[in-house]
Amino acid sequence: MKITAVRVDTLELAMEEPFVIASSALANGPCDLVRVETDEGITGVGEACPTYEFTGDTLWTVQDVIGEYLGPAVIGRDPFDIEAIHHVWERELYTVGNQAARAGLEIALWDLQGKSLGRPLYDLVGGRTRPALQEVVAFGWDEPEALAAKTRAMKAEGIRIFKIKVGDAPERDEQRVAAVREAAGPEARITVDANQGWWDAKTAVWAINLLEQHRIEFAEQPVRMDDLDAARFVRAHVNVPIALDESVRGPRDALACAKAGACDMFVVKLMKTGGILNALKVNAIAEAAGITVLMGNMGESSIALAAHFHLNVALANAVHCDADLPWRPGGMTHDIGHGLRQEVVDGISWIDLPEAPGLGIELIEEHIERQRVERRW
Repeated sequence: MKITAVRVDTLELAMEEPFVIASSALANGPCDLVRVETDEGITGVGEACPTYEFTGDTLWTVQDVIGEYLGPAVIGRDPFDIEAIHHVWERELYTVGNQAARAGLEIALWDLQGKSLGRPLYDLVGGRTRPALQEVVAFGWDEPEALAAKTRAMKAEGIRIFKIKVGDAPERDEQRVAAVREAAGPEARITVDANQGWWDAKTAVWAINLLEQHRIEFAEQPVRMDDLDAARFVRAHVNVPIALDESVRGPRDALACAKAGACDMFVVKLMKTGGILNALKVNAIAEAAGITVLMGNMGESSIALAAHFHLNVALANAVHCDADLPWRPGGMTHDIGHGLRQEVVDGISWIDLPEAPGLGIELIEEHIERQRVERRW
C-alpha cells in the first residue's frame, strides 16, 4: 500500500460557550481535517487541533506545513513506515515545532494501518489494558455559583471526576474549587490545572496549599512551562502531586523533566507530542523514571479524541484521562465525526471505544461543510 495524496480541510468548530483558562479563551475550535489517500482505495483520517500558545501552530500554518513539507514527504511511502517518516520529517526536513501538524497527519497514518489490517487502533499499540475509560469533565474559569450548578448537572449524568481550571488569584481559585467540592460531594475526585497561570513558584505553593483542604488529587502545570527549577521547588514544598503538561512537548522534554525531578506525572497530548509515536516514547521515559502519565486533549472533535482514547486504553501506565466529550454542555454544536460511545454503569459514566478498524470514527460530511473556513489574509 502506497500513499497517493494528502488533503487538508480547514474548519472552525462552533462551541456552545467559550472555554476560558489562564492562558487563553477558546470560542471556536480550530481544526485541520487531514485525509490521506492510498493506491488501494483506503483513506485514513486525522485531525490537527492547533493552539498557538501550546503547539506553535495555527489553523493556517498547519495547512501550509502539511501542504508544502510534511505531506509531500509521505507521498509514495507505505503508511506503516511511521518511524522512517518521522526520521524524514526531523532529519531531512529539519522540522521545528509544528507539533499539531505532525500529529494530524500521523493520526491519519495510524488510521490507515488499522483499516488495512481490519483492527482497531488500540491493537496496534499494545491492545487493551482496561475495558473502558471513566469520563472526566473539565470546567473553565467561571463564577463559583455557575460551577456548582454545572457540577450538580454533571453529577446527575454519572460524572465522578472533575477537572477545574485555576491559575487565577489563589483566593478566587479556592472559591471555585470549594464550590465544586461542595456540589460534587466527598466521594468525587477533583484535580486542578493552572495552565502556567500562577507563574512563580512561591505563588504556586501558596495556591496549592490553599486548595489542598478540598482534597485535590493533583495540581497541573503550576508554573511556566520552561522553568523546571520552579516546578521542582513547588513539588518539594507541597503535599499534592504535581503534573506537568505544557512542559512536556515530546521525548526530549520528558527526559529533562524526569532528570530534574520536577513532577510526579506527565500529561500526554498528541497535539503536543506530534502524534502517537512520540507519545509512546514519552510514556516509555515516564515508566523508566517511575512517573505516571495521564492523557489529555485540546478541544478536539471525535476524530482526535478517539486517537487519545485508543492510546489511553493501551497504556497500563496511564492512570487518568481527560475526556471533554464534544456533546457535553458547552461543547461543540456540530461534531464532525461519530463512533465514540458513553454509557452510565452503576451510576458512573464510562467511555468505550468502537471496535471498527482504525480510529473507528465515521465523518459527518454535512457538519464538515458547514464549518469550513477560508483564509482571511
